Amino acid sequence: MSKRIIKGERIKAIIHDIAEDFRFSNETGDYALLFYKADIEGVIRGTEIDEMVEYLTAGLKELQDNMQWRREFLNDNPQIDEVRMLENLGVIEKEYIELLEFLA
Repeated sequence: MSKRIIKGERIKAIIHDIAEDFRFSNETGDYALLFYKADIEGVIRGTEIDEMVEYLTAGLKELQDNMQWRREFLNDNPQIDEVRMLENLGVIEKEYIELLEFLA
C-alpha cells in the first residue's frame, strides 16, 4: 500500500485550507472526512490518494470549465467583488494543481 507523508509546509497548508473550507461549510461527507484526516494525521494512504486525486481533478475541471456558474454566482451575490473572487478561484486552482503534483 502506498502512502504520502505530508512533510512540506506548502502541501500541509493546502490540505489545511481545503479542510478548513469543508469545516466552514460544516460538511461531513467522504471527501470532507478525507481532508480532515489528512490535515490531522499528515499522511494519505492507499485508496485515500485515489479519492483525493478524484476530488481535486473534478474540482479543477469545475473551476476551469464553469464560467456560467461564476456569472450566476456574481449575479446572485452583487456584494461579491468579481476581481477578488476570480483571484480566490485562481489561488484554489493553483493549490489543486500543486496537490495533484504531490500525489502523483
